[in-house]
Amino acid sequence: MTHKVAVIGAGLAGLSCSSYLRRGGCFVEVFEKERTLGGRVATVRNGLIAFDSGAQYLTARSDKFRAYINELVSAGYAARWEPKTAPGESKGVQLHTWYVGMPGMSSIVRPLAESVRVHTGKKVHTLRQTDKGWTVWLEDETSAGPFAAVAVAVPAPAARLLLGRVEGMVEALSRVRMQPTWAVMVRLAERTLPEQDVYSDMSEVLRWIARNSSKPGRTVAGGGETVVIHASPAWSRETEDADPEAVAQELWSEVARQLSLPDVTPQQMSAHLWSHGLVEQALGESFIYSTHYKLGVAGDWCLGRLAEHAYDSGQGLGKAIIGSLT
Repeated sequence: MTHKVAVIGAGLAGLSCSSYLRRGGCFVEVFEKERTLGGRVATVRNGLIAFDSGAQYLTARSDKFRAYINELVSAGYAARWEPKTAPGESKGVQLHTWYVGMPGMSSIVRPLAESVRVHTGKKVHTLRQTDKGWTVWLEDETSAGPFAAVAVAVPAPAARLLLGRVEGMVEALSRVRMQPTWAVMVRLAERTLPEQDVYSDMSEVLRWIARNSSKPGRTVAGGGETVVIHASPAWSRETEDADPEAVAQELWSEVARQLSLPDVTPQQMSAHLWSHGLVEQALGESFIYSTHYKLGVAGDWCLGRLAEHAYDSGQGLGKAIIGSLT
C-alpha cells in the first residue's frame, strides 16, 4: 500500500524530506504558502534581474550534503563562487568552499521537487486528525487528505501555531529563537562597489553586503552590477514595521557611507523583510517526530542556521516517517 504524506513548506527542509519520502515509496503532497519554491533559499526578480535575497551561498561539512552539492554541480544547478573577500585577492579565502545555485539560489531545490506534487500559493490553516488520518485545511477553505503522516517544515513560530496542543512538541519549539532580517536588492547602472565582492558585519546596521553579479551566471546585461544587502538582526528587529522603501534607502545610504561610495542613484532598489531570517537559538535536535500522532517538524532551526542543517533535518524526518509507516 502506498502511503500518502503531506509536507507543509517547500523550503530546503520540506523538499529534502519530500524527496526522501518519495524515494521510500510514499505519495507526497507539498503545500507552500508562497508562489515559489525554496523558502529562504530564495531567488527574486525585479524585472529581468534576479537577486539572491535570502541564503547567499552553500557550504558542505557532511559527506551526505557534499554528495548532494556535487550532484547539483554535475547537473548544472550549482557552481562554485570564489568572491574577492579582501582587496587584491584573486579569489576568496574561505574555510569551506562556497557554492551558489544556478542561475539563482532557488535552483538548489529543483531536483528535490521532482516526482512530488507541489501546491504553491496554498497556506495551511489547520491540521486535523481523525481515525482515517490527517486532513490539511487551507486558508482558502479547501482541504486535502486524508494523509497517513504530516511533516511540518516551516519556521519554528509558524510550526508552533500548526501543531496546536500536540503533547511535547510545542514546549520544545518554544525554546527556538529566530530573528528578522531585512534584505535590500539594488541594481546599479555602473560598477560602483570597490574591488571587494563581499563584506560582513560592517557596522551595527549592516550584516552583509555582496556584489550579487559576481556570482556565476549573474552578469548584468548592458553592464552595471547588482548588490544584495542584509541588515543586522538587531536593526531589523527595531525596524520590522518600517516602510520597505524607507528601509531600502536607509540601508543603501549606510552602505555608501561605510564603503565611501560616490553619490550614485540606483536604477532599482527594493526591500524584503524575512520575518524569521536567522536562527538565534536552535532546537538542538535534528527533528522531532511523534510515532503516535504520525506528525513531525523539521527545519534549519532544529540544528542551526545553515542550509545544510535544513537538508539534514528534512532527510532525518523523512526517514523517521517511513520507519513509522512500514
